[in-house]
Amino acid sequence: MTAMTARRALKQGFAISDVPGAKTVIQHIKDSSDFARACTEVEPLPPLAPLLRFRMRKPLVAALSAAVTQAIDTHGLHGWLSSEGRTTDGYLSLSLTHNPDLSDPGVTDVHQSTLGTSVNRQSEFYYGSTGRFHGLKNTYFDTYAFRVPTPAARVGALGEFLSQCRLSLVRSRLSVLYGGTQDLVPFETGWHRDEPVFENLRINIPLETVSTYKLQIEHESDAPSKDSKTMSTHHLAAGSAYTFDTHRPHRVFAAARSTVRRVHLVLGFSPWLRYDSRNGVWEPNEFFGRVHPFDIVRSGGLHPALRSPG
Repeated sequence: MTAMTARRALKQGFAISDVPGAKTVIQHIKDSSDFARACTEVEPLPPLAPLLRFRMRKPLVAALSAAVTQAIDTHGLHGWLSSEGRTTDGYLSLSLTHNPDLSDPGVTDVHQSTLGTSVNRQSEFYYGSTGRFHGLKNTYFDTYAFRVPTPAARVGALGEFLSQCRLSLVRSRLSVLYGGTQDLVPFETGWHRDEPVFENLRINIPLETVSTYKLQIEHESDAPSKDSKTMSTHHLAAGSAYTFDTHRPHRVFAAARSTVRRVHLVLGFSPWLRYDSRNGVWEPNEFFGRVHPFDIVRSGGLHPALRSPG
């Protein structure tokens, strides 16, 4: 395919129905357009901190927290699914997007949609192991197929906030970590990598937390170690939203037991592609090939409440 044909294909958009069964939506787009090349040509504007923080107004945080409580009360929380079954404690979540074409016998509620797969073992999630799948379309790994908000995502102020976001929502969830229900996990546990930020821009919004809950990011090595000089440790405080390069190895853990649960919104957005729900088509948005995902957020292009870094 020539470069001109590739650009024309992306401009016309990609119908989910046309994606081959062997590929995810985003892989099909990258193989059929200049998306991947464009990602290599757009750099973030300086300065750029390893962890970007955006202060949020207290009334908005309070309203989101109330909506999340209502969503949990109405739709419940669910554990992580693997071939060993679904976990029942410690780390529970609620899917905020779902794929109407997902077929997994372990997923019996749309609010479980983004929470693992019955195909992989528990240990096979952290670095995107896809070897057990014959095809990747409409699987757990097909991020752009999770494009429909769940009922929980439409509750109160949460629904209003998401409707005001200017980027299309993809794989997203509400996550709850209970720091007092189990022994502290070893350093090796929980490390994982998500998609590059050009494919999935993740915004983390803490709503309930205490300082014992930590985020660790390994900024250079692909094999995190306790004595790494390129690893940073952070507490994500309520009252702010955060984003960082989630394609780097990272993990969340409790550094000490706590009776306070950790409740976060983990929102994923497509920074360069817009979903046309009426026609089932992904098409380029106004930022494609021009603005780095981090700069979209910093300029208010995602949501006006996240405009100014703190």
